[in-house]
Amino acid sequence: MKRGYVDTDMGQLHYWSTATGSNGAGPNLVLLHQSTQNADEYLDFAPLLADTHTLTAIEWLGHGNSADPAHAPTMADYTRTIIQALDVLGIETTAILGHHGGASVAIDVAAAIPARITKVVASGTGYRSAEDVAEMLAHRTATEQPITEDGAFLNKMWGVYAKLGSPGTPMTTLHKIFLNNMQERLKPFDAHDPILAWDKGEACAKVQCPVLLLQGELDTFVTGQEKLLDMFSDVQRIVMADAGAFCFYDRPDEMAAVVVEFLVEG
Repeated sequence: MKRGYVDTDMGQLHYWSTATGSNGAGPNLVLLHQSTQNADEYLDFAPLLADTHTLTAIEWLGHGNSADPAHAPTMADYTRTIIQALDVLGIETTAILGHHGGASVAIDVAAAIPARITKVVASGTGYRSAEDVAEMLAHRTATEQPITEDGAFLNKMWGVYAKLGSPGTPMTTLHKIFLNNMQERLKPFDAHDPILAWDKGEACAKVQCPVLLLQGELDTFVTGQEKLLDMFSDVQRIVMADAGAFCFYDRPDEMAAVVVEFLVEG
C-alpha cells in the first residue's frame, strides 16, 4: 500500500492506494469515507478488490491526515478538491464509491466530470425534503454535546455508537470507529452540515454512468433512499440485510462481493 499527499487549492489531501508499481491491478476505484471518519473505513475492504482493481482512498478536506481548511467548506469545495486530487494522481477515468457523506461527494464528482467517472457506488445516502433538512440541522445545533469535566459526554456518545453497528459487530471495531469520530470532532469544521444542506437532485440528474445505491437495512442515518431511484438515469438498489451504519468496517466481505459484481457487470 502506498500513502502520500496531493496539493489542492485548499490544502493537501492525504490518500492511500493499493497500487505498488507503475501500473495497478486493474481499473481504478476511488473510495470516499463517511463524514467524521477517515480512510481507515476501507482498510479491510480494499484488499478484497486489490487483485482486480486499483483502489485509492482519499481523505477529504478536514478529515484524517488531510489539511484543515481556513474556512468552513461547502459541497463545492469538497467536490473540487477531490477532482484536483484525481488530476494530481493521474486518475483519468475511475469508478467512485462513497459511504454516507462520502456518497454525496461521489455523486457530485460524477456530476461534475461525467466523462471521467465510469460507475458510482453510493452507499448510505438518502433523500430528505427541505423541511426535514431544516429540522435536522436545527436539531443538530440544539443537541451539541459540550465537553464536561466528568466525561459524561463520552459515555453518551458511546451509547449512540454502540447501537449503530450490525448485529455481532465486535466491540473492538466499534471502539475504533468511536475513537476515529472523537478525533474528527476536534477538527474546526463538521462536514455533516454542508452535506445535509446540499440538494442532491440536480447532481443526480447530471450523472451519466450506472449507479448502485446501497443501504444497510439497520442504518438509521438513511431515509428516503428509494426516492433516488427516479433521479438517476441508470440505477439499481440493494438493501444489505442486517447491516448497520458502518458496513465497510464490520461487513467488508459482503460489501466487496456486491461492489465487485456491480463493477464487472456489463
